[in-house]
Amino acid sequence: MAWFLVPVVVFIALLSVAVVRESTPEPGDDAPGFEANLLEEDGTLALADLRGRPVFMNFWASWCGPCEDEAPFLAKAAERYGNRVAFVGVNIKDARSDALAFVDDQGLSYEHVRDEDGSIYDDYGLTGQPESFFIDANGVIVEHVPGPLFERDLLRLLDRIAAPA
Repeated sequence: MAWFLVPVVVFIALLSVAVVRESTPEPGDDAPGFEANLLEEDGTLALADLRGRPVFMNFWASWCGPCEDEAPFLAKAAERYGNRVAFVGVNIKDARSDALAFVDDQGLSYEHVRDEDGSIYDDYGLTGQPESFFIDANGVIVEHVPGPLFERDLLRLLDRIAAPA
């Protein structure tokens, strides 16, 4: 009798995958817009405010070991590329005090926002942290890296989005 259920289960599984993929932005898609509270000061930052500049966006949390591992070379890259690429850290699933301490301890001098309600996380279809998006000056996703970055890949992708059109 259970063999009658197999096609139904397969159909539901395929439908679920299609729905998830449809909502996850991929390279070539427009980056989902957002406006979120700044972590370190009053005010907000909207992705639309950065239009015209390439954007490196990194999702992180203070309790995330791989986030801590990649933070030193993110800090160095922000110093090197900061005049050509907007760096934005998106803090997720974290207490504000812990996030502030992490930014200070790691020397992350670029802007960070808090995804307090998880909407940015959901709009970008994240599965964890860290995850990073490289977005061109027109707001189109060039690359998505789920998981930690290696320094050589970070620099290669920053060169790619920072290159003149």
